[in-house]
Amino acid sequence: MKPVARNALVMTLVTVSLLLGACRASASGPATIVFEEMRFVPNRIDAVAGEPVRVTLTNKGLQRHDLNFPSLHMPGLEGVEAILEPGETRTITLTFDEPGTHTFQCSLPGHAVAGMTGAVFVRP
Repeated sequence: MKPVARNALVMTLVTVSLLLGACRASASGPATIVFEEMRFVPNRIDAVAGEPVRVTLTNKGLQRHDLNFPSLHMPGLEGVEAILEPGETRTITLTFDEPGTHTFQCSLPGHAVAGMTGAVFVRP
C-alpha cells in the first residue's frame, strides 16, 4: 500500500473511531420523540443504565397520543408516562436501572398495532 493511501486509511479510521466515541458518550444526552400519525420519530433512544435521559415529546399528529412503557421494571413509571394533545410538547426525564431493551408504545386503541411502537436500548 502506498504511503498516501495508508495515511488516508489511518485518518479515516481515526475519524470513525472519534465519531463512534462521541455517539457513545452522548447516549444519555437529550433526545426528542415526535408523535405522528401511527409512528414515533425516531422510534429508538439509546441510554446508559443509571443515567437520566431528558426526552422532549412533541405531538405533531392530528389526534391524541401517549408514550407508554408497558413493563413495570422502572420505578416511577406506572403505565402511561405522558399523554399529549395535538400540538402539545412536554419534556420528561427517564432513568433506566437495568440494561437491555425497554419497549414503548402508544396505548390508545389500535395505535401500537398500526406501528406506533419503539424502544430504548440501554447499555451498562
